[in-house]
Amino acid sequence: MPKVTIFSQSCKGVDDCGICAFVCPEHLFKACRKMNDAGYYPPEITDPAACTGCRNCMIYCPDFAIAVEKNDPDDPQSSDE
Repeated sequence: MPKVTIFSQSCKGVDDCGICAFVCPEHLFKACRKMNDAGYYPPEITDPAACTGCRNCMIYCPDFAIAVEKNDPDDPQSSDE
């Protein structure tokens, strides 16, 4: 299962940005209830087990606020290397 890390303090929030929610094919992102220090509501994952590890959220995030680590040994971009 891929591990998704959200750096909430770097995020401009789902309401003000929302790119992660838009590009996720599984629609796993929603705004969390806790505001970050900048006054934004960063995303949270609704069902981590449903993440396919496509990395769209990480690739398209303009603030580098999301990291996706895959544990697939056959994946050349896997974090196990």
